Amino acid sequence: MLIQAALNGGTTRKAHPGVPLTPAELAAEAAAAKLAGAGAFHLHPRDATGAQTLAPEHVLPAVAAVRAATGLPVGVTTGIWTVAGDVRRRLDLVAGWAGDGRPDYASINMNEPGLEDLADLLTSIGIGIEAGVWAPADARVLGASGFRDRIGWVLMEPEERVPAAAVATAAAAAAELARLGVTARQVRHGYDQATWEVLSAALADGQDIRIGLEDTTVLPDGSPAAGNADLVAAAARLARPA
Repeated sequence: MLIQAALNGGTTRKAHPGVPLTPAELAAEAAAAKLAGAGAFHLHPRDATGAQTLAPEHVLPAVAAVRAATGLPVGVTTGIWTVAGDVRRRLDLVAGWAGDGRPDYASINMNEPGLEDLADLLTSIGIGIEAGVWAPADARVLGASGFRDRIGWVLMEPEERVPAAAVATAAAAAAELARLGVTARQVRHGYDQATWEVLSAALADGQDIRIGLEDTTVLPDGSPAAGNADLVAAAARLARPA
């Protein structure tokens, strides 16, 4: 069972003072998360201002730092918001990730434009695909795509902050994937107060899970998490109760 650690996302220092932004900070958080039970990582590299970026000069050092600190697979976002919706600019930046220091995988959100070209580019430069599915409509986009059989896994990420609604959306999207014959494993996660219920439901379904400061800053009992390792340790206890 995989626990993927999403170390930062778009979380700000105001939301959590320990969110890692620099390569060195990401490496330190990743090393601690590995000891707590993480088996892979998802990063949102940042530039010198702290803004999310796809620029190779920021992405590659972040990936290298986490890989050196852990020896585990490292993935990154391709979120269209990082390039203000510019599909061509995103392709140009991602092309710059090619080479020995490239990420192991990258997420593609099924609710964004330019999916086929982005998937083909990632495949051509040896980067795996993590397919972001937020709702049943996204599952249908993935099912109709030309890259559905090239994905490493489905990243199931319901947006609802109400726990029961998030669990229901994930279940409906999973049912749609099954109907369409998309059999790739799923890595499921939630956001904010819905996080822990989504993880519990995922484990009950035999699926993998994701946790980290990108998703929530609190533990299952509502107390603040010290950092990513604290969250990963709580997820590991949920997955492997004593």
